[in-house]
Parts: sequence; structure tokens; C-alpha cells
Amino acid sequence: MKDSHLPSLLAVNNLTAGSQSLYTIGVVILVFFLLLAGGFRAVGAFFGGRIGHAWGWAISGIALAVIVGSSYAIYVSAKHTTDQTGITTGQFGQ
Repeated sequence: MKDSHLPSLLAVNNLTAGSQSLYTIGVVILVFFLLLAGGFRAVGAFFGGRIGHAWGWAISGIALAVIVGSSYAIYVSAKHTTDQTGITTGQFGQ
């Protein structure tokens, strides 16, 4: 009787692993579009004669991409630690 639940448990594990990789792909696409948007705005400002604005758009596009990418990496790391140990990040200070 115990083995009858095994296939459904494996299916749930496959589903959650698949959704995690979809989230990762989504974050990669978001970071790519942030870099692309910052680059387009920087090129537009550069050819418009506003060199300072071009630098600003380039730096802000890179900064946003780094913030989004590193935030997702921290989230994945904390989730992995919580899944392995059962200790949540709020319990570290207790």
C-alpha cells in the first residue's frame, strides 16, 4: 500500500523541479531584457548628443540587472538551505 503513493510523489518532485527551472529561465530573460533596454536607451542618448545620459542609462541598466540576478541567487540559496536543514532564515537569530 505504501508503494502506491510513490509515483505521485515522484511526479510532484518532477513538477516542482521543472517549475524552478522555469523561474530561472524567466529571471535570465528578465535580466537580458533589462540589459537590452538599458543599452538601447544609452545608444539613443549617445546619438542624441547626451553623453551623460548615455552613461546614466548604461549604468542603471547594468545595476538593475545585477540587483535582480543577485537577489534571485540569494533566494535560491536560502531556499536550498531551508529545504536541506529545515531552519528558516528567521530562526538564525534565535
